[in-house]
Amino acid sequence: MTDIAREKYERLMARIAELEELVEDLETQLASEETTPTSPSAGALRQELVGLSEELARKRSELSRISNGCGKPHCHGPLE
Repeated sequence: MTDIAREKYERLMARIAELEELVEDLETQLASEETTPTSPSAGALRQELVGLSEELARKRSELSRISNGCGKPHCHGPLE
């Protein structure tokens, strides 16, 4: 793996770890907010959680492509 590819891989892994922690924290916050029936912040937390979950899914997909040796989207590798 070249240095540039390794750096990209490491940055991506760090961002995924960060997103996983943020999602976990938001899920915990949301669980506690939903126990309060009139909580106005539950909707905002839910919306933020959806956005972070989508970003996490994209980053995991990108990591999968890089790990499989294909840096381009929708690359399915050689047909054999």
